[in-house]
Amino acid sequence: DYYRLQAFFANSGADDDIPLVSQAELKRYREQLAAWKEKTRVIREEMSAIAEPHRRGIMNDYVEKYPREIQDALNKAPEERTPIEWQMVHKANQYLDPASYQYIAGDGAVEGRLKSDERAHWQKLKDELKKYADLKPADLPMGTGITDIAPASPDTHVLRRGVYDQPKEEVQPGFLQILNPGPARIVPPKAVRSSGRRIALAGILADPNNPLTSRVLVNRVWQYHFGSGIVGTPSDFGVKGDRPTHPALLDWLATEFVRNGWSMKKLHRLIMTSSTYRQSSRLDETAAQIDPDDKLLWRFPRQRLEGEEIRDAALAVSGLLNLKMGGPSVFPELPPGMSPTYSGWKLTREETERNRRSIYVFVKRNTRYPLFESFDMPDTHESCPRRNVTTTPLQALNLLNSELTLKWAEGFAGRVIQSAGADLDKQIETAYRLAFSRRPDNAEKNTVKKFFDRHRGIIGARAATGEALALPTDLPDHADRVEAASLVDFCHMLINANEFVYLN
Repeated sequence: DYYRLQAFFANSGADDDIPLVSQAELKRYREQLAAWKEKTRVIREEMSAIAEPHRRGIMNDYVEKYPREIQDALNKAPEERTPIEWQMVHKANQYLDPASYQYIAGDGAVEGRLKSDERAHWQKLKDELKKYADLKPADLPMGTGITDIAPASPDTHVLRRGVYDQPKEEVQPGFLQILNPGPARIVPPKAVRSSGRRIALAGILADPNNPLTSRVLVNRVWQYHFGSGIVGTPSDFGVKGDRPTHPALLDWLATEFVRNGWSMKKLHRLIMTSSTYRQSSRLDETAAQIDPDDKLLWRFPRQRLEGEEIRDAALAVSGLLNLKMGGPSVFPELPPGMSPTYSGWKLTREETERNRRSIYVFVKRNTRYPLFESFDMPDTHESCPRRNVTTTPLQALNLLNSELTLKWAEGFAGRVIQSAGADLDKQIETAYRLAFSRRPDNAEKNTVKKFFDRHRGIIGARAATGEALALPTDLPDHADRVEAASLVDFCHMLINANEFVYLN
């Protein structure tokens, strides 16, 4: 089964230059680029005449380091290459193709080899080229994907003990033999250059008669909402995995999911409008004795929000959340002192862009946003079927002492003042409604009023010493600064409350 599935990808390779724009935007970009190239053609031809001998030297030096079989594959005519040689050429061209971001003979490499007279002329041409910079369109956002490398796919063999140079019998692309022991039916598409193998696998996975895909997916969604799936091992539905706690429910959800056109939105709505999801998290002693682990879901399992959700919730109550959809990733602020350790973290210039939803925060390999990492964001090197959930002092300290949290509290307090004015009772009720989606009870109101009575004195003493106060966003000029700073601290406290970061 492993090698049958591997065969679907035998002809696949990485493609790091997939433009993430619409066809209309791509057409406009190409037209603008063509206009820039025409205006700068003479300058670029002169630069190319200087650079070309050096580019060839750089690439020749690099190619000489390749093993002989790769060099031979590069020198062969395309129609003479075998499928394996196509794969070697594809890998090598990541560094030899001028269109690749890994190109080894770019202008920077060339400039390091220029002679003094060439360097002076080169710099003069570069300065001349800069005059046309306004005509050149901005680089397109690029994504990484996979593509077919060669016209034909290489053979796939079962390997003796997994050793790559000890092939046994050849296998054809196919799905799990327990479901379909025969080879997959593969029809290469006519409109594009493709072996058709990956689209055949996609068709198998999305086939309404496939009993696995829909069940695995609805189990993941259920796990997201309830903390654990109907099948407790989300990546193992086999004999070694957990048995479903509610098999009939799993089957019904999977059937409804397919019947509704594989709509994730409808699946979320179906689960979230159910009486099971809308239960309270309150403890029932009798039920707890019968089912202490809540496997039968007699109450909603209390669970903490993920780091991304905490950030979005805090931005939302502060009124700072930017709901714009689409576009490139954003780079929000890092804690003081961390920027040098985060290579490639280019702070997004506009604050409104930095305040976009967490789904747009940049993630790549080792680069995990510190707030998310402290709240159990998984290792991005590995597949993660289910996040670990830990409770650590670092999480509480991060929310309590972070400059970002204070900024959110200032926005939160500013929003409360805009809605409730200077009336303390209205401020307390508005803050509770925004943070917890409920009114405070009388005991909570009295406790909060006592807090304000004490805290005004503390803030007043700080103000008297000239200490800078954290004030609400867009504070009116006539507002009492001591009262306003006390409100910021109260809002800061609500963001740090368990009720804010836990789902009940």
